[in-house]
Amino acid sequence: MNKKNVITYLVIFNLLVVLIILLSKINLLKSFINVVFSVVIIPIIFGVFLFYILKPFNNIFLKKKVKRNIAATLTLIIFFFILSGVIKYFSDYFIEQFISVKSIFLSLIQESGGMNNIQEVVKDSILKENYYSKFLGELQGYLYLIFSNIRKVFDKGMQLFSNILLIVLIVFYLLKDEESIKESLIEIFPRKYRSKGRNIVEEGDEILESYIVGQAKVALSLSIMMFIGYKFIGMTSPLLLASVTFILAFIPFVGFFISLILPYIVAIALGWQMILKLSVLVLIAQTLKGRIIVPLIMGKTMNIHPITDIFLVVGAATLVGPIGAFVVVPVYALLKMIFKYFDKEMEDKIKEFKE
Repeated sequence: MNKKNVITYLVIFNLLVVLIILLSKINLLKSFINVVFSVVIIPIIFGVFLFYILKPFNNIFLKKKVKRNIAATLTLIIFFFILSGVIKYFSDYFIEQFISVKSIFLSLIQESGGMNNIQEVVKDSILKENYYSKFLGELQGYLYLIFSNIRKVFDKGMQLFSNILLIVLIVFYLLKDEESIKESLIEIFPRKYRSKGRNIVEEGDEILESYIVGQAKVALSLSIMMFIGYKFIGMTSPLLLASVTFILAFIPFVGFFISLILPYIVAIALGWQMILKLSVLVLIAQTLKGRIIVPLIMGKTMNIHPITDIFLVVGAATLVGPIGAFVVVPVYALLKMIFKYFDKEMEDKIKEFKE
């Protein structure tokens, strides 16, 4: 690629960035984008993620010559049956462990003198004149806020229900109509690029499947390893802390370290010996993750340098939030793959032009 093409691409990219910044200043457009993001984009992201997790189970039914719609229905039924069983089995345990962690936090606050300071503030407030009239006025304001926010709570609940329903429908139709959806994506490309478009869709499907399934295996392996380590060092609420690790480990590199915030707070409350034990456990877990688990499971699926991964995740988390950190690596891999195909074509055209 010659310098002229590079300069052209850089100018186009900078103009797009300026356009995005200018459009982000329009409040109406910002609110519209927020609604589209929360109502459409997020359900699609979670729907695609869950589709690739359930796809291996759906393929088992398809290999048994089960019709696609029946296979998709059976896959979802089995998934919800297992999910409800897990929730039923672990819900009481999680509540108990959460209460245990909460008591540790309260004891930490009390030891630092926080509760005494709160009590002093309350005593000083009671001794003030006209306290009860002021209290009644504030209570009336709080009651008004509570009743006025009931509608907002109801709206949030309905939005959550609609999002879950939309995710289930997305997963069902992806499982049922996977091949027809791929064909529809291929038809988006102009006719002369159809063969290239087919290769892009097939390779993109492989990239997403490898990344999501691989990341789920890494998260599960890491959470099991941390659970065993927590039990070994005598950390309180090991299953709860390991579950936090499992959820956040889907965010590459930084997710595991974010999941350690809560265990270190608990370790501080338990004493310096627990801090030392936890630090050794984290060092061992990170070494095993980097040297064995990730290379064995993920291999070179994404073919992205770790430094690039870190910058992508941190930048996306800053600009978009946790959802951005979650999706930025596979999106970058897809864009890199698409650019590879069309960059090769441009190089071929340049060679033909020179000849």
